Amino acid sequence: MRAQRQIERLAIFLCAVALFVIMAVGALDIVLGEVFGSYLPFKVDLSGMLLAASLFLAWPLAQRNREHIQVDLFLRHFPLRLRQISRWLSLLCGLLVFGLIAYGAWNLALDSVAIREVSAATLGFPIYPAKVACALGATLVVGVLLQQIWGELRGRTAVDEDAT
Repeated sequence: MRAQRQIERLAIFLCAVALFVIMAVGALDIVLGEVFGSYLPFKVDLSGMLLAASLFLAWPLAQRNREHIQVDLFLRHFPLRLRQISRWLSLLCGLLVFGLIAYGAWNLALDSVAIREVSAATLGFPIYPAKVACALGATLVVGVLLQQIWGELRGRTAVDEDAT
Protein backbone atom coordinates (compact mmCIF):
# COMPACT_ATOMS: atom_id res chain seq x y z
CA MET A 1 0.00 0.00 0.00
CA ARG A 2 2.88 2.36 0.77
CA ALA A 3 4.41 1.66 -2.64
CA GLN A 4 1.09 2.42 -4.30
CA ARG A 5 0.90 5.78 -2.49
CA GLN A 6 4.42 6.62 -3.68
CA ILE A 7 3.46 5.72 -7.24
CA GLU A 8 0.32 7.87 -6.90
CA ARG A 9 2.48 10.80 -5.74
CA LEU A 10 4.74 10.31 -8.74
CA ALA A 11 1.65 10.20 -10.96
CA ILE A 12 0.41 13.53 -9.57
CA PHE A 13 3.87 15.05 -10.08
CA LEU A 14 3.90 13.85 -13.71
CA CYS A 15 0.38 15.21 -14.12
CA ALA A 16 1.53 18.62 -12.90
CA VAL A 17 4.51 18.56 -15.26
CA ALA A 18 2.24 17.64 -18.18
CA LEU A 19 -0.15 20.48 -17.37
CA PHE A 20 2.76 22.91 -17.08
CA VAL A 21 4.07 21.83 -20.49
CA ILE A 22 0.60 22.27 -22.01
CA MET A 23 0.45 25.79 -20.56
CA ALA A 24 3.98 26.67 -21.67
CA VAL A 25 3.46 25.37 -25.22
CA GLY A 26 0.15 27.24 -25.46
CA ALA A 27 1.72 30.49 -24.27
CA LEU A 28 4.74 30.07 -26.56
CA ASP A 29 2.46 29.36 -29.50
CA ILE A 30 0.50 32.56 -28.91
CA VAL A 31 3.63 34.67 -28.52
CA LEU A 32 5.27 33.19 -31.63
CA GLY A 33 2.07 33.61 -33.60
CA GLU A 34 1.55 37.23 -32.60
CA VAL A 35 5.18 38.34 -32.80
CA PHE A 36 6.52 36.30 -35.72
CA GLY A 37 3.34 35.14 -37.44
CA SER A 38 4.46 31.52 -37.12
CA TYR A 39 2.66 29.03 -34.92
CA LEU A 40 3.94 25.77 -33.45
CA PRO A 41 2.90 22.92 -35.76
CA PHE A 42 2.94 20.28 -33.02
CA LYS A 43 0.93 22.07 -30.33
CA VAL A 44 -2.36 20.26 -30.90
CA ASP A 45 -0.85 16.76 -30.92
CA LEU A 46 1.34 17.46 -27.90
CA SER A 47 -1.40 19.14 -25.89
CA GLY A 48 -3.92 16.40 -26.62
CA MET A 49 -1.49 13.66 -25.70
CA LEU A 50 -0.43 15.36 -22.46
CA LEU A 51 -4.01 16.21 -21.50
CA ALA A 52 -5.07 12.56 -21.79
CA ALA A 53 -2.07 11.45 -19.75
CA SER A 54 -2.68 14.08 -17.07
CA LEU A 55 -6.35 13.07 -16.71
CA PHE A 56 -5.50 9.42 -16.22
CA LEU A 57 -2.66 10.24 -13.83
CA ALA A 58 -4.92 12.42 -11.66
CA TRP A 59 -7.82 9.94 -11.58
CA PRO A 60 -6.46 7.70 -8.77
CA LEU A 61 -6.20 10.63 -6.37
CA ALA A 62 -9.70 11.81 -7.25
CA GLN A 63 -11.04 8.29 -6.63
CA ARG A 64 -9.12 7.88 -3.38
CA ASN A 65 -10.46 11.19 -2.03
CA ARG A 66 -13.91 10.60 -3.54
CA GLU A 67 -13.65 13.95 -5.31
CA HIS A 68 -15.06 12.85 -8.62
CA ILE A 69 -18.39 14.11 -9.90
CA GLN A 70 -21.32 12.62 -8.01
CA VAL A 71 -25.00 13.18 -8.61
CA ASP A 72 -26.34 12.79 -5.10
CA LEU A 73 -29.30 15.11 -5.15
CA PHE A 74 -31.64 12.51 -3.66
CA LEU A 75 -29.21 9.92 -2.32
CA ARG A 76 -28.72 11.58 1.06
CA HIS A 77 -32.49 11.36 1.67
CA PHE A 78 -32.57 7.59 1.04
CA PRO A 79 -32.47 5.03 3.86
CA LEU A 80 -29.02 3.89 4.99
CA ARG A 81 -29.44 0.44 3.42
CA LEU A 82 -30.17 1.93 0.00
CA ARG A 83 -27.15 4.23 0.30
CA GLN A 84 -24.99 1.22 1.15
CA ILE A 85 -26.28 -0.68 -1.88
CA SER A 86 -25.61 2.38 -4.03
CA ARG A 87 -22.05 2.60 -2.71
CA TRP A 88 -21.41 -1.09 -3.46
CA LEU A 89 -22.85 -0.79 -6.95
CA SER A 90 -20.73 2.28 -7.55
CA LEU A 91 -17.54 0.55 -6.45
CA LEU A 92 -18.26 -2.63 -8.40
CA CYS A 93 -19.22 -0.75 -11.58
CA GLY A 94 -16.12 1.41 -11.22
CA LEU A 95 -13.97 -1.68 -10.82
CA LEU A 96 -15.49 -3.28 -13.92
CA VAL A 97 -15.20 -0.14 -16.06
CA PHE A 98 -11.66 0.75 -14.97
CA GLY A 99 -10.58 -2.87 -15.17
CA LEU A 100 -11.64 -2.88 -18.81
CA ILE A 101 -10.06 0.53 -19.43
CA ALA A 102 -6.79 -0.60 -17.82
CA TYR A 103 -6.78 -3.80 -19.86
CA GLY A 104 -7.36 -1.94 -23.12
CA ALA A 105 -4.94 0.85 -22.21
CA TRP A 106 -2.14 -1.62 -21.48
CA ASN A 107 -2.77 -3.40 -24.80
CA LEU A 108 -2.53 -0.07 -26.64
CA ALA A 109 0.49 1.07 -24.63
CA LEU A 110 2.46 -2.13 -25.15
CA ASP A 111 1.73 -2.09 -28.88
CA SER A 112 2.80 1.56 -29.00
CA VAL A 113 6.03 0.85 -27.10
CA ALA A 114 6.80 -2.11 -29.36
CA ILE A 115 6.77 0.10 -32.47
CA ARG A 116 8.16 3.20 -30.71
CA GLU A 117 5.12 5.14 -31.91
CA VAL A 118 5.59 8.83 -32.72
CA SER A 119 3.15 11.62 -33.47
CA ALA A 120 2.09 12.55 -36.96
CA ALA A 121 3.12 16.16 -36.32
CA THR A 122 6.22 17.59 -37.97
CA LEU A 123 8.33 17.04 -34.86
CA GLY A 124 7.50 13.35 -34.64
CA PHE A 125 7.84 13.18 -30.83
CA PRO A 126 7.22 9.85 -29.08
CA ILE A 127 3.66 9.28 -27.90
CA TYR A 128 4.12 5.89 -26.29
CA PRO A 129 5.12 7.38 -22.90
CA ALA A 130 1.72 9.10 -22.69
CA LYS A 131 -0.03 5.84 -23.51
CA VAL A 132 1.93 4.09 -20.76
CA ALA A 133 0.97 6.93 -18.38
CA CYS A 134 -2.72 6.44 -19.23
CA ALA A 135 -2.45 2.69 -18.62
CA LEU A 136 -0.61 3.28 -15.34
CA GLY A 137 -3.25 5.76 -14.18
CA ALA A 138 -6.10 3.37 -15.00
CA THR A 139 -4.30 0.56 -13.16
CA LEU A 140 -3.83 2.78 -10.12
CA VAL A 141 -7.56 3.55 -10.13
CA VAL A 142 -8.25 -0.21 -10.09
CA GLY A 143 -5.92 -0.50 -7.08
CA VAL A 144 -7.70 2.32 -5.27
CA LEU A 145 -11.09 0.76 -6.00
CA LEU A 146 -9.88 -2.59 -4.65
CA GLN A 147 -8.68 -0.85 -1.49
CA GLN A 148 -12.02 0.88 -1.11
CA ILE A 149 -13.87 -2.41 -1.59
CA TRP A 150 -11.60 -4.01 1.00
CA GLY A 151 -12.39 -1.12 3.36
CA GLU A 152 -16.11 -1.66 2.82
CA LEU A 153 -15.71 -5.37 3.56
CA ARG A 154 -13.86 -4.55 6.78
CA GLY A 155 -16.64 -2.19 7.85
CA ARG A 156 -14.99 1.14 7.10
CA THR A 157 -17.68 2.86 5.08
CA ALA A 158 -18.22 6.41 3.90
CA VAL A 159 -21.97 5.93 3.61
CA ASP A 160 -22.62 6.57 7.32
CA GLU A 161 -20.69 9.84 7.11
CA ASP A 162 -22.82 11.03 4.17
CA ALA A 163 -26.03 10.86 6.21
CA THR A 164 -25.96 14.51 7.23
